[in-house]
Amino acid sequence: MVSNETTPFTMVGDNDVFGRLEFLQAKPHIVIPSIIIVSIASVAGTFGNILILIAEATNKKLRNTESIFIVNLALSDLFVTAIADPMSIVAKLEGENFFDSVPRLCPIIGSICTVSCIGSLMSIGSLSLSRYIHICHQKLYSKFVTKRNCICLCVGFYSLGVFLVLLNLAGIGDHQFDRKAVLCIWDRMANRNFTVVFSVVLVWLPMILIGVCYSLIFYYVSKHQKHMRTSVTNISFYKNVKVEVGKTFFIVYAVFSVCWIPYALTLVMDHDNSFSHEAHSYIAIWAHLHPSVNWIVYYKTHIIFRKAFNDILCFCICLRNKRRGEGRGDQVNVSNIENASTNKTNKST
Repeated sequence: MVSNETTPFTMVGDNDVFGRLEFLQAKPHIVIPSIIIVSIASVAGTFGNILILIAEATNKKLRNTESIFIVNLALSDLFVTAIADPMSIVAKLEGENFFDSVPRLCPIIGSICTVSCIGSLMSIGSLSLSRYIHICHQKLYSKFVTKRNCICLCVGFYSLGVFLVLLNLAGIGDHQFDRKAVLCIWDRMANRNFTVVFSVVLVWLPMILIGVCYSLIFYYVSKHQKHMRTSVTNISFYKNVKVEVGKTFFIVYAVFSVCWIPYALTLVMDHDNSFSHEAHSYIAIWAHLHPSVNWIVYYKTHIIFRKAFNDILCFCICLRNKRRGEGRGDQVNVSNIENASTNKTNKST
């Protein structure tokens, strides 16, 4: 029997360096729920974001200019659910020593997470802005919300994330192993002033932008609601406004706000790194749940996405059943051949 030995560990404070399984032994009430939650989020989020990409590629009704932002959002979220979330589980089980043994692994993971999260949040902001232009300034929509402009914006989002990461090379900020949250993430203590700026750029600006856009949309809808109801030509437009604004993108915005506000507040408030493991771990997990639920919002509130998802799942199930049927058919054919051969042999004897 092979035994896995761990280094003797004594809990002395919140900034201890944990080795393999030591964080689990010291704080199982954090690690066990965290692993369960992150595992579910990683699997569900990866599945859901791949489903979004397949739906966008196969359903013509989903292919419009704004779908560029939806695809960009799904790609950004996929990096978090497929890479950052699994490595978060590794961090809580293997500890900081594991990442120290692999040069630059932790900064790379943290950098990917930063770029992906910025791309995700900025895409949500762009969706709200395009909805605002589409509803409140329809004549300007075709002029500003073009395929070229949307692609340029998406490239700009990733460029902004890469720029923030490259600033680390100049000694501004860093990506390291966070001993409180026990994962690879932005180093909030490396430069406090830059951390505050980072928090504003990452969360507050997109949140304010989205909030202003939806406030203006709701104001516009309420102001023109009576006219829309009485005008036959505007009935379909009115229904579209109610469906699109009241459900899908607004819920995505609400989920984004609920998930990221606690993390943004923690970055600013914990200036002396005095918050506990529990606070940092659960707040970081809560923030990273956002990329795992967008596809559920689409499924529940967007009719075309729901149909596209169902079609994809039905196709996969039918394909699997067909393969199983072919396999059983081959077995039956082999059995029939063997029986025929046996009967022929018996007759000849």
